[in-house]
Amino acid sequence: MSLQHAILGFLSSKPMSGYDLKKIFDQSVRHFWPANQSQIYRELSRLTENGLVQQEVIQREDRLDKKLYHITAAGRDELHQWISTPLPPQDYRDPALIQVHFGSRMNDEELIALLKHELTGLEEARNQFAAMYEMYQRLLAQQQGRSDLFFSILTLEYGILTNQATLKWVRSMLERLESGVYDPLSYDELTI
Repeated sequence: MSLQHAILGFLSSKPMSGYDLKKIFDQSVRHFWPANQSQIYRELSRLTENGLVQQEVIQREDRLDKKLYHITAAGRDELHQWISTPLPPQDYRDPALIQVHFGSRMNDEELIALLKHELTGLEEARNQFAAMYEMYQRLLAQQQGRSDLFFSILTLEYGILTNQATLKWVRSMLERLESGVYDPLSYDELTI
Protein backbone atom coordinates (compact mmCIF):
# COMPACT_ATOMS: atom_id res chain seq x y z
CA MET A 1 0.00 0.00 0.00
CA SER A 2 1.19 3.46 -0.61
CA LEU A 3 0.50 6.57 1.33
CA GLN A 4 -0.99 8.15 -1.79
CA HIS A 5 -3.79 5.58 -1.89
CA ALA A 6 -4.62 6.08 1.77
CA ILE A 7 -4.81 9.85 1.21
CA LEU A 8 -6.97 9.37 -1.88
CA GLY A 9 -9.23 7.08 0.13
CA PHE A 10 -9.74 9.69 2.83
CA LEU A 11 -10.25 12.48 0.31
CA SER A 12 -12.86 10.37 -1.49
CA SER A 13 -15.13 11.00 1.52
CA LYS A 14 -14.67 14.76 1.67
CA PRO A 15 -12.12 17.51 0.98
CA MET A 16 -9.55 17.90 3.75
CA SER A 17 -6.50 19.91 4.68
CA GLY A 18 -3.16 18.28 5.43
CA TYR A 19 -3.87 18.87 9.11
CA ASP A 20 -7.27 17.14 8.79
CA LEU A 21 -5.62 14.19 7.06
CA LYS A 22 -3.06 13.80 9.86
CA LYS A 23 -5.88 13.75 12.42
CA ILE A 24 -7.87 11.14 10.52
CA PHE A 25 -4.78 8.96 10.05
CA ASP A 26 -4.18 9.06 13.80
CA GLN A 27 -7.82 8.34 14.63
CA SER A 28 -8.43 5.52 12.19
CA VAL A 29 -5.46 3.74 10.60
CA ARG A 30 -2.45 4.55 12.78
CA HIS A 31 -2.44 0.96 14.12
CA PHE A 32 -1.42 -0.37 10.73
CA TRP A 33 -0.42 2.63 8.58
CA PRO A 34 1.05 5.56 10.52
CA ALA A 35 1.97 8.73 8.68
CA ASN A 36 3.65 11.88 9.88
CA GLN A 37 2.70 15.40 8.84
CA SER A 38 5.67 15.94 6.52
CA GLN A 39 4.98 12.67 4.65
CA ILE A 40 1.35 13.69 4.15
CA TYR A 41 2.25 17.13 2.78
CA ARG A 42 4.93 15.68 0.50
CA GLU A 43 2.43 13.19 -0.89
CA LEU A 44 -0.26 15.86 -1.30
CA SER A 45 2.19 17.84 -3.41
CA ARG A 46 2.87 14.81 -5.63
CA LEU A 47 -0.84 14.01 -5.92
CA THR A 48 -1.52 17.60 -6.97
CA GLU A 49 1.29 17.51 -9.55
CA ASN A 50 -0.12 14.26 -10.96
CA GLY A 51 -3.66 15.67 -11.22
CA LEU A 52 -5.12 13.22 -8.70
CA VAL A 53 -6.11 15.99 -6.27
CA GLN A 54 -6.77 19.69 -6.61
CA GLN A 55 -5.86 22.28 -4.04
CA GLU A 56 -8.33 24.98 -3.00
CA VAL A 57 -6.96 27.92 -1.05
CA ILE A 58 -9.41 29.37 1.44
CA GLN A 59 -8.35 32.83 2.48
CA ARG A 60 -8.82 33.76 6.11
CA GLU A 61 -8.24 37.18 7.58
CA ASP A 62 -7.41 36.18 11.14
CA ARG A 63 -5.15 33.16 10.33
CA LEU A 64 -3.03 31.67 7.60
CA ASP A 65 -4.87 30.63 4.46
CA LYS A 66 -6.27 27.11 4.57
CA LYS A 67 -5.49 24.64 1.80
CA LEU A 68 -8.22 22.10 1.14
CA TYR A 69 -7.52 19.15 -1.10
CA HIS A 70 -10.24 17.65 -3.32
CA ILE A 71 -9.93 14.32 -5.10
CA THR A 72 -10.28 14.60 -8.88
CA ALA A 73 -11.99 12.17 -11.25
CA ALA A 74 -8.53 10.82 -12.13
CA GLY A 75 -7.85 10.40 -8.40
CA ARG A 76 -11.09 8.45 -7.94
CA ASP A 77 -10.17 6.23 -10.90
CA GLU A 78 -6.68 5.63 -9.47
CA LEU A 79 -8.12 4.80 -6.03
CA HIS A 80 -10.73 2.41 -7.45
CA GLN A 81 -8.14 0.69 -9.63
CA TRP A 82 -5.82 0.22 -6.66
CA ILE A 83 -8.41 -0.98 -4.11
CA SER A 84 -9.99 -3.43 -6.56
CA THR A 85 -6.70 -5.02 -7.67
CA PRO A 86 -5.31 -7.96 -5.63
CA LEU A 87 -1.94 -7.11 -4.15
CA PRO A 88 1.14 -9.32 -4.45
CA PRO A 89 2.33 -10.98 -1.24
CA GLN A 90 4.11 -8.49 0.99
CA ASP A 91 7.38 -9.06 2.79
CA TYR A 92 6.96 -8.94 6.55
CA ARG A 93 9.73 -7.28 8.50
CA ASP A 94 9.91 -6.88 12.24
CA PRO A 95 13.15 -5.68 13.84
CA ALA A 96 12.11 -7.13 17.22
CA LEU A 97 12.09 -10.60 15.68
CA ILE A 98 15.69 -10.12 14.52
CA GLN A 99 16.60 -9.25 18.11
CA VAL A 100 14.90 -12.43 19.37
CA HIS A 101 16.49 -14.51 16.60
CA PHE A 102 19.92 -13.48 17.87
CA GLY A 103 18.84 -13.63 21.52
CA SER A 104 21.52 -16.19 22.35
CA ARG A 105 24.08 -13.39 21.98
CA MET A 106 22.56 -11.71 25.07
CA ASN A 107 22.36 -12.99 28.59
CA ASP A 108 18.89 -13.80 29.95
CA GLU A 109 18.67 -10.55 31.94
CA GLU A 110 19.30 -8.45 28.82
CA LEU A 111 16.78 -10.41 26.77
CA ILE A 112 14.20 -10.31 29.57
CA ALA A 113 14.60 -6.51 29.81
CA LEU A 114 14.16 -6.22 26.05
CA LEU A 115 11.05 -8.41 26.11
CA LYS A 116 9.55 -6.51 29.04
CA HIS A 117 10.00 -3.31 27.08
CA GLU A 118 8.22 -4.93 24.11
CA LEU A 119 5.48 -6.18 26.44
CA THR A 120 4.89 -2.65 27.75
CA GLY A 121 4.47 -1.32 24.21
CA LEU A 122 2.07 -4.14 23.33
CA GLU A 123 -0.01 -3.52 26.45
CA GLU A 124 -0.21 0.21 25.65
CA ALA A 125 -1.33 -0.65 22.10
CA ARG A 126 -3.93 -3.07 23.53
CA ASN A 127 -5.34 -0.28 25.69
CA GLN A 128 -5.47 2.09 22.72
CA PHE A 129 -7.20 -0.58 20.61
CA ALA A 130 -9.76 -1.15 23.35
CA ALA A 131 -10.57 2.56 23.56
CA MET A 132 -10.82 2.84 19.76
CA TYR A 133 -13.01 -0.26 19.56
CA GLU A 134 -15.37 1.04 22.22
CA MET A 135 -15.65 4.40 20.44
CA TYR A 136 -16.21 2.73 17.05
CA GLN A 137 -18.87 0.43 18.50
CA ARG A 138 -20.78 3.41 19.93
CA LEU A 139 -20.61 5.20 16.60
CA LEU A 140 -21.59 2.08 14.66
CA ALA A 141 -24.65 1.59 16.88
CA GLN A 142 -25.91 4.93 15.55
CA GLN A 143 -25.59 3.73 11.96
CA GLN A 144 -27.22 0.96 10.03
CA GLY A 145 -25.86 -1.32 7.38
CA ARG A 146 -22.65 -1.27 5.42
CA SER A 147 -20.52 1.80 6.16
CA ASP A 148 -16.97 3.14 6.19
CA LEU A 149 -16.99 2.67 9.95
CA PHE A 150 -17.79 -1.04 9.64
CA PHE A 151 -14.74 -1.53 7.43
CA SER A 152 -12.59 0.53 9.82
CA ILE A 153 -13.67 -1.81 12.61
CA LEU A 154 -12.60 -4.81 10.52
CA THR A 155 -9.04 -3.43 10.33
CA LEU A 156 -9.13 -2.72 14.06
CA GLU A 157 -10.20 -6.32 14.72
CA TYR A 158 -7.09 -7.44 12.84
CA GLY A 159 -4.94 -5.17 15.00
CA ILE A 160 -6.56 -6.45 18.20
CA LEU A 161 -6.18 -10.12 17.26
CA THR A 162 -2.57 -9.64 16.13
CA ASN A 163 -1.79 -7.73 19.32
CA GLN A 164 -3.34 -10.47 21.48
CA ALA A 165 -1.34 -13.20 19.72
CA THR A 166 1.89 -11.21 20.07
CA LEU A 167 1.18 -10.50 23.74
CA LYS A 168 0.63 -14.23 24.34
CA TRP A 169 3.88 -15.05 22.57
CA VAL A 170 5.99 -12.45 24.42
CA ARG A 171 4.53 -13.51 27.79
CA SER A 172 5.34 -17.12 26.96
CA MET A 173 8.95 -16.22 26.07
CA LEU A 174 9.32 -14.25 29.28
CA GLU A 175 7.91 -17.10 31.35
CA ARG A 176 10.33 -19.60 29.81
CA LEU A 177 13.35 -17.33 30.14
CA GLU A 178 12.54 -16.35 33.72
CA SER A 179 12.05 -20.00 34.70
CA GLY A 180 15.12 -21.21 32.81
CA VAL A 181 13.06 -23.59 30.66
CA TYR A 182 14.34 -23.37 27.11
CA ASP A 183 11.78 -25.63 25.46
CA PRO A 184 9.76 -24.58 22.43
CA LEU A 185 5.99 -24.71 22.54
CA SER A 186 4.27 -27.67 20.95
CA TYR A 187 2.58 -27.08 17.62
CA ASP A 188 -0.81 -27.57 19.28
CA GLU A 189 -0.01 -24.77 21.74
CA LEU A 190 0.72 -22.48 18.81
CA THR A 191 -2.43 -23.14 16.79
CA ILE A 192 -5.77 -21.53 17.44
